[in-house]
Order: sequence, then structure tokens, then C-alpha cells
Amino acid sequence: MTWIGYGDLKTGMLPHWEHTCVGRLDFELRDLAFFARDSLRIDEDQLKQGVLSIKFEWPLASGEVCQLRAVFPDSYPFVRPQVALRGNPETFPHKHCSPTDGNLCLLGRDTGLWSIEWTLAKLLEKQLANALNGTGMEDPQGEPMEFWWNAFAPAFDGYVDGSFMLIDTAWNVGAETEGTLRASYSLQKMDDKIRFQGVVEEIKAKDGSVLAARKFPLPPGLQLKKVTGIFPWRRVGRFAPPSPEGWRKAQGQLTFGGHVINSGSPAISMSVTVQSTELSHRVDGDTWLFPLRYGPAKSFRAVKQGQRGTSPSMIIVPTLRAGATDIGARVPSVGILKDKVIAIFGMGAIGAPVAIEFARNGCSHLTVIDHDIVEPGNSIRWPLGATAWGMRKTTAVKHHVESEYPSVEVEAIHHTVGIATAADGNGGDHSVLPPIFGKADIVIDATASSGISRLLADHCKSAGKPMISLFGTLSLKGGVVAAYQPKSGCPTCREFAYAKGLIEKAPGSGEISALNQPAGCAELTFTGASFDLHELSLEAVRLTVDILSQPAEFKESLVHTLTLHDGIKRVPPSWRVDGLPPMKECGCNQ
Repeated sequence: MTWIGYGDLKTGMLPHWEHTCVGRLDFELRDLAFFARDSLRIDEDQLKQGVLSIKFEWPLASGEVCQLRAVFPDSYPFVRPQVALRGNPETFPHKHCSPTDGNLCLLGRDTGLWSIEWTLAKLLEKQLANALNGTGMEDPQGEPMEFWWNAFAPAFDGYVDGSFMLIDTAWNVGAETEGTLRASYSLQKMDDKIRFQGVVEEIKAKDGSVLAARKFPLPPGLQLKKVTGIFPWRRVGRFAPPSPEGWRKAQGQLTFGGHVINSGSPAISMSVTVQSTELSHRVDGDTWLFPLRYGPAKSFRAVKQGQRGTSPSMIIVPTLRAGATDIGARVPSVGILKDKVIAIFGMGAIGAPVAIEFARNGCSHLTVIDHDIVEPGNSIRWPLGATAWGMRKTTAVKHHVESEYPSVEVEAIHHTVGIATAADGNGGDHSVLPPIFGKADIVIDATASSGISRLLADHCKSAGKPMISLFGTLSLKGGVVAAYQPKSGCPTCREFAYAKGLIEKAPGSGEISALNQPAGCAELTFTGASFDLHELSLEAVRLTVDILSQPAEFKESLVHTLTLHDGIKRVPPSWRVDGLPPMKECGCNQ
């Protein structure tokens, strides 16, 4: 690496961005040199590659100087330069600074906080002292130490992407300083590396009393392939910063134990430490660090004098939070779904996405009802691809949801609504439907069948349950998401409202020209795309959250009508909302 002064720049040595902003390089360096003086040095080798990397001294108000380095990204000046402290990481400030490489948080993460008219010198004038001293307007976010350790984990040669250890933010070990924990894990050997996926099951104090235990559900893969080990844990003050030098110093604070020999896999031992950290803005809590040694069993044995031996390899297992308060904390508004039961009739191109959205947003129990299977041709607009081909749609949704969202239970019912009762009296609507309506908090009708919609609405009225029905017009120029209040208008009332001109139909209603029959399919199908159908699915989810969150406000049935086409061309999606009172011609509430 060759460092040169500002006056030693050679003709033709330019960063990539200078070709877009001609003259910016000279302007930038002149402005910086006013403060940095002769300390400004440019990495000549990097500049030959089109990257401006510099180091310099910046004068502080105290009379001291700050050792800095800066790298200008290729997209400068549209985005800010990256500025880092030079020197001993242990002297870096604990906030607004990466302990791994000294990168300074001079501005919040929002790229709009950087002005294209600023230079690096202007940025440092305005923000450096604030970052170093913790003054000025603070970005309202915490800086949890585990974030930096997780970012440092890939630096270890044995690390494999996808490794983790799951913990729960709600755990509290109080004033205890050491003990043991029980962890379940799966271990996958990949050449000389390992993928470790584990979960802390139970934490005990030194006297054996239980301090915390896992309550959150596990992903199926971890649940089926796990083995268990007992490892020591202890509280520490503050580790040296997560850097190569810091890690060498931190190892003196580690106590490895729980030597476990796994059949067909490397032996492991783990040192578990807990330390206080800022979990969110001005809120402190505990974070856990999981250094892991692994290798052949003989690598853990003491080497006899005169013999050559091998040492186990080392990785840090990233810490991930999976407790009940951790899942869903990013979107508090959907917490209402947690203890609800939602029944969804129809697992087609609008019903299956609805089910997956409810699962993603924390609904604890889904009942999905359909009679169809997944064909390869469905994949063009069905949410799951080739892995679901040939499966019942209800089974495919159940497997996907319960694998990806382990806190969600899915009851899959393979049933054709409206089919004649079997000769033995079992399997008909009279035995299948009542339990569904009895358990459900709300019913979603995604069958796109007017007769079935009327049937389901009638059951909902009898059970006093709200129902949401959604469908696209055959040409998919528009669609409807209707919310039926059990004491208000019903699907038949909606048809009367259309006939009387009280509500305008969705664009494309009644058009059949766009239908076609794919080879091997027993009926005509519409030709709409998933990116339009998703408008309907997502509106149904939003409407469900609104109804369940404020049930007292849901006093009248509502018809949400989607427009995707103005009769001449496609238009951006727009919605119209109409109230639907009971129609006297229907008599459904008499």
C-alpha cells in the first residue's frame, strides 16, 4: 500500500465518480486539506482502481487531533463517504462507532440526511464532535452489542451461513452470575466447516434453580434433528470490541465446557457469556455470546509430551431472538391476530396468499378448506412453486406455513363444499361445516363462487360471525372485497344493491372473453395475474385486522370495490368503499 500527498496526484488517477461529477475530486481534497493540512494521505493503489481512500488528522476543539480514514463509495456524492477512526479499538466511543472497524455513525441511516452539496470536510465540521462526545441530536436507536458480534462471526474460517442460536428477550437471569444451560441443536459438517443451528432450552443458576426456559415453538427442521448438550454460562462486564485483536483479548474471559461427542459429527464445546447491552434506544438488557469449539474428539484431548496434536477449530454462533415478544415486535398493530382462529374457504390464487399473510402476521390458528390439488400450471399465480406440485392445496399450505412460521397451527380440511353427503352419512357439509364456524373468529370466503358465498354467509349469520368475501372479475379489470356483518347486508343484498344502482359493480363484471381452458383442465379459467390478485388478498387481510381490532366499529356490511382498468387501459389500483345495509327484497335479517 502506497500513500501519497495531495500534491503528488498523477494525471489520470481518478475515482469512478469523478467522471460523473467532473472537478469534484479537486474541490473535495482542497476543502479537506484546509483542515487536515500535511497529514492528508491518499492510497495510491486504491486510486488506481478508481477508489478514493484517504487517511488524515482532524483538529478537535480541545486542541487534540483525531486520526481518521475515509473511503468514498463509487456512487459519491449521491451517498455519503464512510468515515472511520484509526487507532486502538478499545479507545473507540461505545456509541455511534462500530467496534469492529471503527466506522462512525455521523448521520442516521436515512440516506436523505446526507446533502449532495456537502463535502467530507463539511460533514466532519457538523457531526464529528457529536459522534465522539454523544452530543447533538441523537438518532433514536439502540446499539446492541450482539449486532457487532454477529457481524464479526463470518470472519472465522469455520463459519457457515445459516448458523444461529435462538434466545428469548424475555429471559432474565437477575443477579445470578453463573450456571449452566441446556441447548438443543443440529450440526451439519460441510468439509472443514460446520453449520450450527441451536436453541437455548433452559437456563439454570449455579445452585441448579431454573432461571428461564424456552416457551417459543421451534422450526420443524430443528425440532426433528436436534441433539442436546449442557454448557456453562457466566456473566462478564464488557468484552473487548469484536475485532481480531479484541477477540484475542476476549478469549481470556471464556470458560469452555459441555464437551459433547456427536456420532458422525465433530465434537463440540461451548463457552456461553451474558453481558449487559443497550437492546433498544435507552433500554438495557442482556445479550448472549456463543463461542464454539469443534473438531475431532482427539483434538480436545491433552497432547502427551513429545507427540504432535491438533487443536479444535473456533467459530462464534450468531445470536438470534425468537421469543414471543420478539416475533411480531416490528408490527405491533397485528398483535390482535395472535389468539384468533381464522377459517379460509378456497386455497386458490387469492385464498392461499391470504392464509400465508395471516401466518406471517402472527395468527395462531388457521383452518384452510379446499378440494383441489396443485398443478404445475397453477404456479404462475399460486404462491408456492414446484415443491408443491401434486399436493393437495390445503396440505401444501399447511406444510409451508408450519415450516416457516412455527408458532402457527394450520388445520387442513380437504373438502368440497356443496358435495352430496356420502352413503354412510359422513363427510357432508352438515358434519364438516358447523365445527369450523363454531371455532372461527372470522371467516374468509375466497371461493369466488356466488352460491358458496351465500351458503357461507348464511352459516356466519347463524353463528354471529363476520365474513369477508373476495373475488376478481373474470377479466380481472377489477374485483370486490366485501365484509359482511352478521346483522347487516349479505351477498344476496349486494346483488340487489347492484340491480337498484345503489352500488356500482367492479370493472369487467360479466365479461367472459378473457376465459380460456388450459390443456388438462376440466373448466375455463380466468387469465389474470398474481400481481393483480394480490391487491384483493392484501385488502382482505387489512380489512380483517381492522374488524378484529375494533369489532364495535363494524356495524354495517361494507363493499370494497377495486378498479384496475378504466375501460381503455390499465390504471393504478384504486378502491371505493360503499356501505351495504340489509335489502328488504332479500329479507335475510327478518
